[in-house]
Amino acid sequence: MAMHTELSIYKAALGLLQMATNLTRNIPRDLKQSLGKRVIDECIDVLMLIARANAARDKHPHLIQLVERVQVIEFLMRLFKENRFISVPQHAKSMEVTTSIGKQANAWKRSTPTAPAT
Repeated sequence: MAMHTELSIYKAALGLLQMATNLTRNIPRDLKQSLGKRVIDECIDVLMLIARANAARDKHPHLIQLVERVQVIEFLMRLFKENRFISVPQHAKSMEVTTSIGKQANAWKRSTPTAPAT
């Protein structure tokens, strides 16, 4: 099993965290503590779920949560774009990365058997 830090999904998620950190600088101060912090926290949770899935025997619960967290990030990025906190190209880049992470997580989920019920 590879270290989670060597996985392409982890590298993409780390890039998303860096992107989110930079993009939240443009959010108005009154929303920065709520929405800005939320998107960064969701990105950190995605990284943690990748590490947990990599270490777990049954990866499915972690990967399901990971996909849900990526969807939350997409919702927030869309909100940022619609409120003009980020530009259309910035939004497009974030969607490109979240789509990549989602596809990798779903492929990982399909490639691993579910653990037997105990």
